Order: sequence, then structure tokens, then C-alpha cells
Amino acid sequence: MSRIPELLVKLLCGVFLAVLVTPLVAASAPPIEKQARSDKNRVSATSISKSTILAISKQIDALVLKQLSEKEEQLNQCASDEVFLRRIYLDLAGRIPTLDETNQFLASHNKNKRSLLIDRLLDSYGWVSRQFNFYADLLRVKSRAGNVTGQPYIDFIKDSLSENKPYDQFVRELLTSEGPMVREGNGAVGYYLRDVAMPEDNMSNTIRIFLGTRLECAQCHDHPFDKWTQRQYFEMVAFTGGMSYRLRRPDSEYSEEIFGLRKMRNEFDPQVLRVLRRIVRPMTYGISGTGTGLARLPEGFMGDDGEEFDIVAGKTMFGELPLVEAEHPSSRKSRRFGKNPLVIFGAREVNSREKYAEWLVSADNPRFAKVIANRLWKQAFGLGLIEPVDVIEDSTVASNPELMDFLTQTMIDLEFDTKQYLRAIYNSSTYQRMSTGTDVVDPSRYNFNGPIVRRMSAEQLWDSLLTLTVEDVDQRQSAQNRMRYLTPGTGDIYDQYERLRQMSVEELITTAEELSQGDRRARMSMMANAKRRTQRQKYQGEVSALRKRMAVEMKKARKAGDSSKLRQLRLEMSELVAKYQKNRKPNTYLRASEITSPARPGHFLREFGQSDRESIDNSNSDPAVTQVLSLMNGIIEKQIANNSSTVLMRNVFKSEDGNKLEAVYLTMLSRDPTRGEQKIWRDDFKSNGKKNEVVADLIWVLANSNEFIFVK
Repeated sequence: MSRIPELLVKLLCGVFLAVLVTPLVAASAPPIEKQARSDKNRVSATSISKSTILAISKQIDALVLKQLSEKEEQLNQCASDEVFLRRIYLDLAGRIPTLDETNQFLASHNKNKRSLLIDRLLDSYGWVSRQFNFYADLLRVKSRAGNVTGQPYIDFIKDSLSENKPYDQFVRELLTSEGPMVREGNGAVGYYLRDVAMPEDNMSNTIRIFLGTRLECAQCHDHPFDKWTQRQYFEMVAFTGGMSYRLRRPDSEYSEEIFGLRKMRNEFDPQVLRVLRRIVRPMTYGISGTGTGLARLPEGFMGDDGEEFDIVAGKTMFGELPLVEAEHPSSRKSRRFGKNPLVIFGAREVNSREKYAEWLVSADNPRFAKVIANRLWKQAFGLGLIEPVDVIEDSTVASNPELMDFLTQTMIDLEFDTKQYLRAIYNSSTYQRMSTGTDVVDPSRYNFNGPIVRRMSAEQLWDSLLTLTVEDVDQRQSAQNRMRYLTPGTGDIYDQYERLRQMSVEELITTAEELSQGDRRARMSMMANAKRRTQRQKYQGEVSALRKRMAVEMKKARKAGDSSKLRQLRLEMSELVAKYQKNRKPNTYLRASEITSPARPGHFLREFGQSDRESIDNSNSDPAVTQVLSLMNGIIEKQIANNSSTVLMRNVFKSEDGNKLEAVYLTMLSRDPTRGEQKIWRDDFKSNGKKNEVVADLIWVLANSNEFIFVK
């Protein structure tokens, strides 16, 4: 391996510089024809033609070219098919393409093959996986937060993406969600349960995520850098006033008896009581209360327009509209204080959360469409037209104001169909240019000559390495593999919820007693272990038998000089080993969107900057020494380069000796090696009798190169 540093330097790819291209002819996007629909029950926001989408793409190009001309700049050179292929897979599917996908695209002579590929990727589960990671960072999604499981919330986001739910409908459902947490299809309540008993924090997060405005400072005093006052802050909090994070008895699906179990706690054995709590408590988690539209100013209120503990009614930030007529309780009730002085006794529900959601997602809201249009533009180009994307003030000016206005209106015209919006962006000539490799010091001065070069996200890198390792990575984890946490047993948490919901108190107690004794759990564990052991023995037997047969046949093939037979035997062996390993450790080979969210500390994903999901958009792509060590001495060498069962190595085995080099380059970088690269590595193949060692070295070098790690 001593020669690798020198080879690594030779193989690192530089970034291409921009060159002059023929300007596109500006074309105004025609009006979008929309289907009649119900605001609350839309599944697909719009039904529009491909020609309309392409017209939007051309208008994007025209507005970019207009500004470039004014600044005496030019578009970057058009990206080659190889560069475009790799970039579009990373941007839309969140991973590099497979060898078959690469060969199929590069071999096609269809003049519309780029647009067709964009369509195919947008309709794949790879896109759902990629976008889930985007929303998981934005919404701080966790598989578990305290005692609350995040699996229903995760399922809600993925289901919404799979059915292409319009963005405004998606947000509306988050803000108006109510009911039991673990009832199937009700995962939207996870949005509020992520900030249990913290309505102020939840409101701050809501406004920052969806309106690009930071109000946190106004929670304790008037905002020092913006126009918002502390009173306005609590007038926004008032829209979710009176909301409860546990199901109330009149609103629940459970009998009074189940809620009365608390009174019976002294009648149970402590172990049984612990199990009973574990069963019943998750069944009572959920959101209830449509909103009173009232909030109380906090102790130590510092604003000039109120006093501490005053009751305020909900008003919107922009325009200060009183969306609901909140009913102030009688003075006698309003003066009562419980453990939480901010609770307002006697306040009545007035459906203020529904009004709050309608106002926030309205096309008339000056920032809702603009913020998501800008966020998705940044996802495609690596930089927003407004930076930072969540600090928008009245004085904020986009780097290309005319383009920002057009994109905002396009999002509205498309009725917040984010898939169609992205289709237009990725079909634009601007996106399909070579990337800009120079540092963008001042985002407000970047005129989008093309996308900017950026490092893969942790999820893109993990999923790309997974693509080199196993087949069929674009698969959602099955329902049977979802987190089982209510009780041990078959079925997912939703099945268990329905079974438990229908149990009587006596049946729940009996179940708790059985579980507390451990007999059922031990029995199930023994059955599961026996099944795994049988499966392991089966594959081990197959591998052992094949190895014996292979040893005999390889000896004959070597003696006969039959290289084709040797290659076939190695491939047969590697495929069986891959099947064995995937069945033995199924959870090892899952995409980032399918494993625990976020990954555990110390996992590859966290090492490379995956968000801890404690704050909004908290991921990073900053380099670190530990990352270098992980790539140099970890997953690349142990699990890919020296593992004959990986997809990459099987691609090598399928190739003739003279084509092994091309197989590695096409699988990892989606391109053929250059003449210089061919000379370096073919000399190595000739001088080293152990060709597999040279292949392992090549994989190691390419995986550690900037060309592999960066999106170009």
C-alpha cells in the first residue's frame, strides 16, 4: 500500500472552469392548467404537461442568463453525460448509480434521455429516501424522543412523499394533527410530540422552518434585530393554546377503566405494574385540543405592551390579523393558577390551530412559498438564492430577485407540488452545467453559472458505499421490521395498538403478568434464535459445499488455462456469500433513511456529519481527521475492497482481465478511466501477479479521492 499516497495525488480530479456557451432563448412559462380539487383532500397537487414543465425550466434559464449578462458573466460549460448522470443520481436518489444504470444511460442515443432519467428517478423510492433525509433534518425527526416513538411520524413523512402529497397540505396536516400517536396513518401528531409540553419552542421552530423567520429572541424580550415584539411572540403561541400532549378521556378510544388503572396501582406487583405502564402509556400519547386561541404572558414579561400573566389572543405576525374570536374566561377563572401558571383555566376551544394552519400555508402568506422554493433550489444547486435560508427579513434581497419571485410564484401555481417544481429545476440547462469549483465567499453575489461543488452529505456517502456493497438498496423497510415496542410479538406497532385497544382491563393485566414473568419473551427469543440458527446453518452448508466443488473445478480450470471458467466460479461463490451475509445481518445493509434516526453516536453517518436532530438543519459536511481514518482504514478496506461478495467485486469478476479497470471506474465514478489512469494501473496489473490486490488498491484510492466524495 506504500504507493497509494502518490497514486491518490495523481487521481484526484480538479474542478472544471466555466467557459462560454450559446445563450438559451428566453421563453415565458405558459399558464399552468390545474385540476379542480379539494384543499383538504388533495393527493397530487396538479396535473400538468411535460411541455409546461420544460417551459418553466427555460424561463429559469432565461432569468439566470439575464443576470449573468448584466454582470458580464457566462454560464459554465455544459456537463458531460457522465458528470450529469452521477450528479442527478446523488441529487434525486441520494446515491451513485449502479454499473447497470450507468451503462444503460451512457449507451442510450435518445436525445431526451436526461429528462427521461429525471422522470424515472422522481418516481423511484430512491427519491423518497433522499427527500426523507431532507425533511428529517428540517423537522428534527427521531426514532425515539424520550418515551415517545418516532416511527409513526417517520411513516407519515415517507407516505406523504410516496403519494406526492402537496407541501401545503403536508404542513397543514402537521399543524392540525390530533388523536392517538400509534394509530396507523396518524403519524403527523409526531410534529407536536417532538416538542412535548414546549409550545413556545414548537412555535419558534414552526416559524423558522416554514416561514424562514427566527423569533427565538422575542420569547424573552423584544427582538433586538427585527421588528417582532415579545407580545407578538406570545400572540402567535396563543394559536396552539390549550393543546394537550396526552389523550383526554372524552376524546380517547379507550374506556374509563383503562384511564382508571392509575388508581389501581397499589394492587399490582411492582414488576407487573412496570410492564402495565409500558403497555398503557404509549396508548395514551397523542394530541388533543383544537386550540383556545389564548396564551398568558410569562413571568418577568419585558415588553412595553402588556404585563406579566396578562392573557393575549392569537394574532398573525404579518398583518396582525385576529383569525379567531377567542373567548376570554371569566375573571375569576382566569386568575386561577395551577402547577403551570401559563395554563388558562376556563378557556374554551375555538379551533384556533386550524385557522393558524390555514394562515401559515396560504398562498397569500408572503413567505411560505418563498421559503420552500428557496430551500429546494439550494438542495439542487448547493446554495440558496437567499442565504441563510431561515433568516428572511423585510430588508432581505435575493441574489437574483426576479428569479426568486418567479420561483415563488411557480410554487404557488403548481399548488405546492414539490416534485413538479424539482422536475422543472433539474430539467433546466442551468442545473445541467459544470459545477463552479471556486469558493463562494459572498452568496449574495453568486449568479448561478451552474451548481456549486459540494461534499456529499453523510447520507449520500453512506448510501453510495452501500450501492457498491449490496443490490437493491432502494427499498423501504417492511412493516414487519418496524420498531416493535408496545409488546413483544408478531406484527408492527400499529397491529399491536389495535389489539391492545380492544382488550379489556382484565386482558391487559393478564398480558402484563405474562410479560413480567418473561416466559413469553423467552419463548419467542428462543424461537427467533432457532430460526436464525437454522438459516445460518443452511447457508453455511451451501457455502461449504460450493467451496469444495469450487476447489476441485478451479484446479481443473487452471490446469486447462480456462480463465472464463475461473471467473464464473469466483462469481458464483461471491453471489452465494453475499446472499448469506445479507440474511445474516439484514440491518447492516439498510439506507440511511431506513435505520435508526439519527444513527447512534459513533456510526459512520454521525462521523460524517449527520444531524443529531436536536436542532433544525444541524447536519454538516465539514472534514475531520476521524473521517479520513474511517475511509482509509475502515469500511472501504474491510467491507468493500477486500470482500469478494460485494456488488463492486462481482462486477470485477464478471469482467475480462483487460476490463477490470473499466469495471471499477464505471461502478465508482460512472466514467471510463483516462489514458493516463489506464497507463498507471495497467502497469500495476502487469507488474503484480496478484491482480486482486491491485483491484483492492484501486478501489481504496478512488474511494478516498475528491472525485468520489464530492458532488460535481
